[in-house]
Amino acid sequence: MTKIAVVECIPEKNLDCSKEILKNFEKHNWVYLAPPKDQTKIPTSSTLPEGEGIIISSGGSLGGPNLCFQSLKNLTNSALSTGKWLKNHGLKPNECIILNSLPLHHISGFMPWWRHQTWGSGYYWISNSIMHKPLQLKQFSEALTNKHRRPLITSLVPTQLLSLIDNTDGLKWLQSLAVIWVGGASIPIDLAEKARRKSINLAPCYGATETVAMVTCLSPKDFLNGSNSVGFPLEDVEIEINKRNSLKIKTSRIATSKWKNNKFESIKDSYGWWEAGDLAQYITLDNRKAIQILGRRDSAINSGGETIFPEDIEMELMKIISKNQIPIKDIFVLGVSDKKWGQRLVALTKFKEKELNRYPIISLLNDLIEDWQPSKKPLNWYDCPKLSRNINKKWEIKKWQDWIAFNKPIN
Repeated sequence: MTKIAVVECIPEKNLDCSKEILKNFEKHNWVYLAPPKDQTKIPTSSTLPEGEGIIISSGGSLGGPNLCFQSLKNLTNSALSTGKWLKNHGLKPNECIILNSLPLHHISGFMPWWRHQTWGSGYYWISNSIMHKPLQLKQFSEALTNKHRRPLITSLVPTQLLSLIDNTDGLKWLQSLAVIWVGGASIPIDLAEKARRKSINLAPCYGATETVAMVTCLSPKDFLNGSNSVGFPLEDVEIEINKRNSLKIKTSRIATSKWKNNKFESIKDSYGWWEAGDLAQYITLDNRKAIQILGRRDSAINSGGETIFPEDIEMELMKIISKNQIPIKDIFVLGVSDKKWGQRLVALTKFKEKELNRYPIISLLNDLIEDWQPSKKPLNWYDCPKLSRNINKKWEIKKWQDWIAFNKPIN
């Protein structure tokens, strides 16, 4: 009988974890990739879908995380599809060396390892501590290149890119890579422009846990030529964008099912389509329809007749905070109801130090965004020392909307 095995994905023990995963696949078990110190309730063996694969936490921006079941077949199909993309762009998958710095309990960190298993490529785990030591990172990759003379590829999230690009050694490391898939969030326009000026081979992509990672990807060539899209669908993927800009995806690797509220739910509709949590539009690239992501469907607000994407405002505010060395560690922008405007933005802030006087800092921020459109300016700012994302690094909108109802803004 199929069972669930729980593998706690501790970054320092990635090699041991990966061996444990393979052992359980051989036993035809489902493997729950548990984040460190996780307390998620998982389903019982008697209710499990047939087959083996991984169980991985997904989503959580509105209704809290749910568990996504991805079969071994889906994982392999995704790896093969990504391999075809590499071949189409002049790289042989089995000749590449994959460098992986992302957590194993995220699909973005699991799939680089599974691609290695599928392709027979080279593979190295990159620890978080090394990612914060650009000189060691560069020296490690130089040693690999000198020894093997094979192309290095990796996957990054925008925050990693941002921390490396302004460091001399970090920049050299980025420039040494043949392909850098970037997903997990949109790349800020100014960061994309800087990467182009520095000739970094970024390949912005779009995907989800529900689709076993990437379903669209932009080539480094098109990125360097100025496209701000996430490229075209991979060969095994169909994309549909309706009049409301909702993004729908059809592929053979849509998740088997998801476990939410103590029951299994189907992810795709009766026609095989899955509606993603993002809004998108088509843009023309080389006489073809490329995909451009507009923002999260569940976080977009209508303020005074204008559609606003809070995550875009967040990115702009964090740029200002970084540039002006403002002592704010994190910020979350979301919409609340407003009688006059329909909805208005508010900002939850996590300051770097407890003893700081909040008012002058917020006053300075307001001065720095004085020229912004009114609909894009936060109406209120909140001091939120416990501000944090969930285990999937996403904001839980409902949780923080409830928090706002019981707290007062900074006066």
